[in-house]
Amino acid sequence: MIKYIKDSSLVFNAAKTSAVVTIFVVSAITITSLIVLSAIDANQKIELTEYLDEVKSRYEEEGLDSILEELDLEPHTMWDRKESLERLNEHDAIFALFIDNELALGTELTLPISPDAKWQTLDFDSNKSFKLLTLTVQLDEQQHLSIAQPISYEHEFTSTILVRFGLILASIAAVSHFILSIVAGGNSKQATRQIVERLSEIGQSPDTARLNLDNKMELHRDIIHATNEMLDQIAFLHGRAKTMSVGIAHDLKTPLSRVANRLQSMRQDLGDNTAIDAHITRASEDLNAVISTFNNLVRLNSIESGKHKSNFIQINLSELITDLTLSYQPVFEDSGRVLELSTVDDVYCFGDSDLLSQLICNLFENALEYSHSSANVWIRLQSHTGSALLQVGDDGPGISLQDQPHIFERFYRADVSRSKPGNGLGLSIVKAICDVHDAKLCLLSDQKGAVFNIEVPISN
Repeated sequence: MIKYIKDSSLVFNAAKTSAVVTIFVVSAITITSLIVLSAIDANQKIELTEYLDEVKSRYEEEGLDSILEELDLEPHTMWDRKESLERLNEHDAIFALFIDNELALGTELTLPISPDAKWQTLDFDSNKSFKLLTLTVQLDEQQHLSIAQPISYEHEFTSTILVRFGLILASIAAVSHFILSIVAGGNSKQATRQIVERLSEIGQSPDTARLNLDNKMELHRDIIHATNEMLDQIAFLHGRAKTMSVGIAHDLKTPLSRVANRLQSMRQDLGDNTAIDAHITRASEDLNAVISTFNNLVRLNSIESGKHKSNFIQINLSELITDLTLSYQPVFEDSGRVLELSTVDDVYCFGDSDLLSQLICNLFENALEYSHSSANVWIRLQSHTGSALLQVGDDGPGISLQDQPHIFERFYRADVSRSKPGNGLGLSIVKAICDVHDAKLCLLSDQKGAVFNIEVPISN
């Protein structure tokens, strides 16, 4: 027979203690996050200041052409408002070079004059505001250069991880507070001890161990069920974090190691301009692969946030698919493959044309990478009631059964040796784009090659 705790002070003390613990955990996470992000921002300030000091020194020694080369700018390069905002959206810096207070090249956006590196939030009369690090350097009496640099990839990636980690810990603390309050008010001492013991066991293996659902009290069953669901979500996030960490390590280790080797070889080949040029070219390719990985990660997080939905418009999906296919057909022909198009006219949907274009391009690139050299590749669009069926497929070797359940996971690659170029994010981005458009994506089974079906909601 269950004995209930009737002492109300015990209930109050248990609830009070767990509430204090919850507040302490959330506060500690918040303070730690702010300290880490502030350190990242401060480091970015130092790096930008040192970089522009080097640019000024180079200008004084070699002239204007040398710093245009350093900034990867062509003479008379001008970015209009749209191009400038696109660069900021892609985390690229924008510049403005003034001669006698007249804009000579760079962005047409008005950048603030900042003698010292300073963070500012600017909107440039657009729908989105940008947190930018601004700095102005006086090259000589007539010329000055202003730069606006978005927050670093490191800041955004760290911010995302800290927020998710904080939410997990806060959820654990809140649920623990709730469980303790209920247990203190409704369970016997023996039942409380059993739950506490079981939670301690779960702490040793949170990915697999769960609370038992054999408690006869309905309230306890609801709490146990909610706790188990929370543990499942935590295990999922933990698994994703491990996958991301391993994926990033694999995809960055090889190109960065090659860059290090190239630098060593450059030291040995000093004086041989041909060899130096070859080393620089290869090192640039490897660094571009690293940058591509981070760009895809930022792009994926941006898509999954759902912020693109506010900009959805009605799109002629038929025209979009036709234009992209026509632009890719020469690429397929050059590779020995055939790209076939079959689509009905005037199929409309609500969405983001850039995201839908990237979805189709990623599937085309996937077919180019993994189908055999003489494969037939097709893209089809059929209209149904309330939806359209978009299919991209090939008659290549297909995807093995053991890999099929994982192909949409971040950094997952069937090529475990990672000998081929890529970062395992292409199909993850396809899945994220489908989700934000409420489209259903699946890989058809029992097919000769890889065939992807996408059911897209359409608009009349």
